[in-house]
Amino acid sequence: MDVLDDIDKRILRILLEDASMNYESIAKKVDTSVGTIHNRIKRMKEENIITKIIPAVNAHEIGYDICALIDIRIEGGHLEKVQAKFAKHENVCSVYDVTGEYDTTFVTKFRTTEELNKFVKELAGQKYVLRTSTKLVLNIVKESFIPKI
Repeated sequence: MDVLDDIDKRILRILLEDASMNYESIAKKVDTSVGTIHNRIKRMKEENIITKIIPAVNAHEIGYDICALIDIRIEGGHLEKVQAKFAKHENVCSVYDVTGEYDTTFVTKFRTTEELNKFVKELAGQKYVLRTSTKLVLNIVKESFIPKI
């Protein structure tokens, strides 16, 4: 069952393109009333479909030129503890439970290799971290965190 109808999808596409757009402008683009836009966005927030409306920031333009994917193997029973600690770190953008050889993957962004080096050493030195594997992103071809709506 699809929880989003065509109007919801159109509203979401507009917000994903420009989250600062006001309800009146969205209503004109969707060809509906401002009240409908308000009610739809309110409902999608209540249903946790929209969790935040935030700007998309170009990390490179604010000095974060290094993107690293860090896979971490964690001693059994301590995964959530390590994840919770590092999820709060300013350079950690995403934390994922993963299948395979590692238990979790962090998506991180840094200004310098020195910052990355310090972070990896801090992470590897944690009590329950068994090993890490760091991959540097050479080029971002596409970066999006939701599928096409």
